Parts: sequence; structure tokens; C-alpha cells
Amino acid sequence: MKGKRRKKLTGEKIFYTAPVRGEIPSPNFHAISVSKKVVDLAMVSTLPMGLHNSGDNGLIWVNPFQALNMDNSLQNKKILIVGGSSGIGLAVAQKACKAGGKVMIASRSAAEKQQELTSLIGHEIETCSFDVTAEPESLWQIIGDIDHLAVATRPEIIPGPFAETDFKEAQKAFNTKFWGTYRLIQKGRINPYGSIILTSGIAGEKIFRNHSTMCIINSAIEALCRSLAVELAPIRVNLVSPGFVAPKPPEVEELAQNFPAKRIASPDEVADAFIYLMKSAYITGTSLAVDGGARLV
Repeated sequence: MKGKRRKKLTGEKIFYTAPVRGEIPSPNFHAISVSKKVVDLAMVSTLPMGLHNSGDNGLIWVNPFQALNMDNSLQNKKILIVGGSSGIGLAVAQKACKAGGKVMIASRSAAEKQQELTSLIGHEIETCSFDVTAEPESLWQIIGDIDHLAVATRPEIIPGPFAETDFKEAQKAFNTKFWGTYRLIQKGRINPYGSIILTSGIAGEKIFRNHSTMCIINSAIEALCRSLAVELAPIRVNLVSPGFVAPKPPEVEELAQNFPAKRIASPDEVADAFIYLMKSAYITGTSLAVDGGARLV
């Protein structure tokens, strides 16, 4: 946008004046009042992007995303990581802290490991003991409102033929990864235009013999992601689908030689996807595969 621009702040009100009438501003503008009237941010946030005749305020150009401070920075954002005491969740916590986020880790062992986690992450964090299969109300009472929720829980499942699968063990795994996540989000306190990032896995898309329970659970998580992206908007809901992540036994390392990437992933590489989805304000309802192409072969 050429020419000078003027910004005036009055409490919670803001307006911009356009140097040329009818000129379309850049996307960085909150609102432009062509008639040089004050534009109330509360009013702006209810309007879609574009030109509007707002009565007393005259003709205005509105970008509600900027009006609600929808930047892609994690600086000072409150980020809750459920299952963040190890593996992928811990890597997400490390990267979120480095990006300036205020990180809270909730897991069964988080509180007792706070000193160890703080040392590993290299930043001050908050921790809370939480079993994802328990009622989540007490967790949200402690945590309060947040900007981003990352769920990185992983149930213990012993592979085996479907006909021999212990129903109670399968039910326990489903309660941990699916129903625990379901209830956590249902009672959640995520700020508008914040985000939720779930964890699925390659078994949600690619079928593996003797892994029917995990295939079913991951498929359910992916359906939940898409459904909530619609129902919870403007909160964004996305999903990271990892393949094989270190550490893994030698036979899995050997299997990974058949993948296009020729190796398994590190937790850091998967965590990058979580941070990307937190910061990407226009992505929702998406499953991001981080599997080195394993699903393709």
C-alpha cells in the first residue's frame, strides 16, 4: 500500500485512514475507515474480511484475523502438552519453549519429574499430574484458558492377530488414546483462534497385519480431527500422523530402509510438525504425515 498511513488508538478502539479512497489495503490492516471514523474492534471481529458499510462508521475494510491478533508467533502463548514427559511430546515442549511459548506439561509422571523436565527442556515449565483416562475437569481448573493444546499420548498395545486380541486390553488402549482425548477436548478451555493438535499414526491410513487395534484407534482419531475442525471453529483442529519414531529395535531400523526416506524419524522431526500446525493460522482439519513416505510402500 503506497502513501502514508495513520493509526490512532483509543482504548480498545482502532482505526486506520486510507491515503486514497477505494484503495484496497494490505492484509496486515485491522480495519480502515474511509470516512475516518473510529472502528470498534469488537464490531470488527464479527465481520468477514472485505469492504463493509457499517452505518455510523461509514465504509470500512475489515481483516478480522488481524483484529483478533491472529499472528503466527508462539511468543507468550499458553501451550498445554498432554503426554509431554517423553518422546514426541517432550520434543514438542522443547521447541514450543524455544519459540517463546508458556509451556505446561500434563502426564501421569509430569509433576514428580518437573526438575528433570526443566533441565531437559532448558526453560521453566509448569507441570501437572494427569491421567488421560481420568475426568479432565480438575486439569482445566488448574490450567485455565490456553492457546494451543497438543495431545501426544500413546497407549501400550501388544501386536497380535485380531482373533487373539484381549478385549479388555484393546478397550484400555481405546480409552487412553481416543476417549481420553475426546473428553479432554470436550471439557477444554481453548481460546478462539487457538488450535488443537492430535496424534494419530501411520496405522490410521496403512493397514498392518496383527495391528488391528491401533489401526482402528488411529482411524477414529483422524475422524475426530475432521469433525471437530468443523464443530469447534474458529479453533483449528489438526493432526500429526507419525510413522516409526526413534528409538526402535534393529529390525525396525532395517525395515525403514524400504521407505523413501531410508530411515526412521527422530522425535524432533515429528515435533516440527506440531509447531508448524500451531503457527499456521489457515490450516485446519488436516492430517500431516511425518513418516518418511512409509505409508506409500
